[in-house]
Amino acid sequence: MMTIAGVVLAGGQSSRYGKPKMFEMFNGQFLYQYSLQALKKNALKPLIISTNASLSPQFEEKDVRLNIEEMSHQGPLFALNNLLSKTPDVDWFFLLASDMPYITDSFVNKMLSFVDDTYDAIVPKQSDKIQPLAALYHRRALHKTETLLQQNKRSMKSLLDQLTVYYVPVSDEEQALININAITDWPELPNTVYNKGDYHD
Repeated sequence: MMTIAGVVLAGGQSSRYGKPKMFEMFNGQFLYQYSLQALKKNALKPLIISTNASLSPQFEEKDVRLNIEEMSHQGPLFALNNLLSKTPDVDWFFLLASDMPYITDSFVNKMLSFVDDTYDAIVPKQSDKIQPLAALYHRRALHKTETLLQQNKRSMKSLLDQLTVYYVPVSDEEQALININAITDWPELPNTVYNKGDYHD
């Protein structure tokens, strides 16, 4: 039986944001919880938060595995390689970035409908823009991620160039793929964004 893990990538440096953005509050939830809930509502198992040792104590979810990266802030390709090598019991990994407040379970469900073992990755595409951090990767990608890291190539595009990828066309009006890189990216909604008061860099 095919297993599909739901993974929230939450180990980034948030350098453009200025502090760990995954712990910002938006409409009563931490930012990363939007991605986690979208995966959870599709009954993906295991649920995994991929993060680093300094951030891991901040996550309090039950029934969620924490995958601690050995080295911090090495980028999503490093995180994916870490997941593939440490989780041999999973066939597919649905990666979601931790900064997508409009991601929905219906978007995740749509992406899941394209899963097919003839592909190594299922990636959404808006016009010419791909979103590799809201995508599915088969564990067959492990050899490629290892090779690229050995060559000091860190971009997700360099990985996709070597995989058999199905690109899912997504409307330019679809908001699910909007991510928050800087504080100015937030919509102007008063009283919705708060800092996590007990977090200190």
